[in-house]
Amino acid sequence: MKWQVHPARENITKTIISLFFVVTFIVLIAIFYNLYWAFLGLIILFASLYSYYFPTTYEITDEEVIIKNIFTTQKRKLNEFKKFYVGKNGVLLSPFKHKTFLNNFRGVFLLLPAQRTEIINYIKTKFVEDDG
Repeated sequence: MKWQVHPARENITKTIISLFFVVTFIVLIAIFYNLYWAFLGLIILFASLYSYYFPTTYEITDEEVIIKNIFTTQKRKLNEFKKFYVGKNGVLLSPFKHKTFLNNFRGVFLLLPAQRTEIINYIKTKFVEDDG
């Protein structure tokens, strides 16, 4: 199963507001310091927010989970994950059988689009042996 999530396109109001603040910040840095620091600030802001502004493609095959974005491709074996948790914006794949604080650090969070039921049902079929 393959899907793509682009939060900036799905939330136009938030995108416009965030771009307004980014541009305001960059202009203020350019005025009070110089263009070098403004350009560096722009790079740092977009590097930290790239998952919001650029689309991410998720794919779950029989053997692995593939996450592709503008800079990287991450591949993880599906058998590394023992359980999954459905959240408000996506699914957390956890390598642990029980809930622990390490889930957010060792697991993988998959953003889901608005039409999410088909994807969640597909993920459930992958974890049926482990009481997902």
